[in-house]
Amino acid sequence: MLDRNVDLKELNKEELIELVNLLLGRVSTLEKQVAELKSEGKKSVKKTSRNSSIPPSRDQKSNITKKQKAKRGPKCGHQGNSRRRTKADEIIECRVTACEQCGMDLSQNRQWLVGRHQVIDVPPVRPIVSEARRYRTTCPHCHHQQTADYVTGFERGRVFGRHLEQMVLYLHYAHPLSYERVQRIVLELFGLKITQGALVNMVKRAQPALTCAAAAIHQQIKQSVVIGSDETTARIDGTKYWQWVFQTPDYAYYVIRPSRAAQVIADVMGDAQPQVWVSDVFSSQMCHPAQHYQICLAHQVRDLQYAIDTHQCHWAQQVQTVFEDAMHLHRQRDQFTATDFACQRDDYEATLDTLLQVVPDNIDSETLRGRYTKHRSALLLFLHRHDVPPTNNASERALRNSVIYRKVTGGFRTDWGAELYADLVSVLETARRQGRSIFETLSALLAGHDAFSVSHSL
Repeated sequence: MLDRNVDLKELNKEELIELVNLLLGRVSTLEKQVAELKSEGKKSVKKTSRNSSIPPSRDQKSNITKKQKAKRGPKCGHQGNSRRRTKADEIIECRVTACEQCGMDLSQNRQWLVGRHQVIDVPPVRPIVSEARRYRTTCPHCHHQQTADYVTGFERGRVFGRHLEQMVLYLHYAHPLSYERVQRIVLELFGLKITQGALVNMVKRAQPALTCAAAAIHQQIKQSVVIGSDETTARIDGTKYWQWVFQTPDYAYYVIRPSRAAQVIADVMGDAQPQVWVSDVFSSQMCHPAQHYQICLAHQVRDLQYAIDTHQCHWAQQVQTVFEDAMHLHRQRDQFTATDFACQRDDYEATLDTLLQVVPDNIDSETLRGRYTKHRSALLLFLHRHDVPPTNNASERALRNSVIYRKVTGGFRTDWGAELYADLVSVLETARRQGRSIFETLSALLAGHDAFSVSHSL
């Protein structure tokens, strides 16, 4: 081995070659050690719902410290709030009948009202069986035999009424319960023994009305200015499908397709061109038809958190702070004048531009910087438009019940079942966003009312 203090000018060609080979070997060894250390550092930081898109259900849960039960009544300095009395359907008079000291009859004495207490209950529910009878007669003039038709609700093949069908739809999809559990609830509450096949037929009978309502919601979505979208997995007959949602503050439209490709967006939106598309940065979502787009900053904050946890990256911390402060400014925009809000917005824009000129020293932050540079116009668009949200949380919340339904039922057995579910959940979520009663909305649709037509003012 050559002396490290030797003068390189005194070395001949062979000695220089030996020294270079030695240095290359050492560099190679050090590079491997650095790569191993980086790999070990990444493995030490696990991805959770706080630093990635992993759902919270997959996080490791710690034991929750039990809190002391709060005392009854309002807090000190706060006004109490209890259930208000309503008009009573039945009044029970609780009068004094006899003296508890001597036993004297007091029923005829004058008595004063000193208190009232209401108890709310529901009466025992039992099914009502209605029977329609058809009659036939012969015309005395032309001798033609005429048979009366059954009234609406007594169509051939129908065994159970509209209200029972409405309740089955409500329990199975809105809450969501499996057919087996719905079957048991109907048996225990109403004493009705219904097969699961009959429950399926009830659901299937409602499909035309639900399809019509979902089509009306679809038209409203296509006419919207700002649209949010997301997708999650679904199962049909053991095959992986994708459930898509397209939503606004007042409407939500769902489809279930075998693909996660951008063609689904093209099929749903058709020739419609909204002004803004809100989504994550998945490649198919980036093929939207909108003029502008806003990417979900909640996803970016979590991705930046992973870079902070893994590499202690100061650049990622600064960008995360800009995103969080910008979202806070969006929530407080009504508290500022237009001039003050514009000044703060411009400060965030300038700060972000400055940060994107810096090259981070780790691969995770470099990847995020490349993403933000590519989608720079989609990062803070919500500060320029009050109708654009900074996150896509509304779309994710719109899919939450579908994820629960998938876990409860395991998926769909048939294509028509998946299509019916997409139409029905479109109706349920739209009704919820508009502040409507889901149960009453189902009742109106099954009664033939057009609740979500384009002509309706919502």
